[in-house]
Formats: sequence, C-alpha cells, structure tokens
Amino acid sequence: MITSPALSTGTTNYLDGWTVALLVAGFLSMGVCVVAGLRGHGPGRFTLGVTALLQAVVTVVFGAYLLRSLGGESPVGPVWELWAYLVTVLMVPVVAWLWARSDSSRWGTFVLALAGFVVAVMGARAGQIWHGVGYQ
Repeated sequence: MITSPALSTGTTNYLDGWTVALLVAGFLSMGVCVVAGLRGHGPGRFTLGVTALLQAVVTVVFGAYLLRSLGGESPVGPVWELWAYLVTVLMVPVVAWLWARSDSSRWGTFVLALAGFVVAVMGARAGQIWHGVGYQ
C-alpha cells in the first residue's frame, strides 16, 4: 500500500500549468508519431515538426523553472533531482530528432513517439518534485 500523504488523499496539486503543458505536448506528440509509425511512415516533415514543437514546449517549461529558481522559489523535493529530470527532458526530443533523421524507417518514427512519452512522464515527475509529492 502506498502511504504517501499526497497519493493517499488523491491530491493533484502538482498538476500546475507547466506540468499539464508537458503532459499534453508529450502525449500529443507520442500519439501523432505512433499513428504515423503504425501506418508505416518514416520520420517526415510532420512528425519531425511535431517533435520540434515538443522541444519548444520543453524549452519554455525549462526556462520557467529556471526563472522561478532564480527568483527565489525552490522545490519541496531535492533540487539536484529536479534539475536532473529537467536537463534530461530538455535533451530527449533533440536526441530523438537526431536519431530519427539518421533512421528513415518507421522505427525512427517510433523513436520520436517514445520521446514524447518520456517527456510527459519525466515532466510530470519534475512537477511532483517541485511540489513535494512523495516527500512529505
């Protein structure tokens, strides 16, 4: 049984605008790329463009966390863990985009889909760390 107060009470206070933006962008990107991959399409302008938009969202969210930190706010969870997640999330779409550019098969498109999933999950975890879900 999970005994975290935040999880046991069902609270979702970590779902701020930045977390929701990463969840929506990540899962939307994943969905588009999964459909393209299942249809047998390799990475094209559309899937690469969706991944570029995902990177733009990630960059904005990263900047927002940076500005919040420089403004004196701090996460409830460990600072090092938050920044490990955020730096990784910042790199994932870029690495996937470069990988997909070198693999023109449909598997390159699935790499882009996986990047969307990873961004959504790790972005949600970064929001949890910021708000202290699981640390109280």
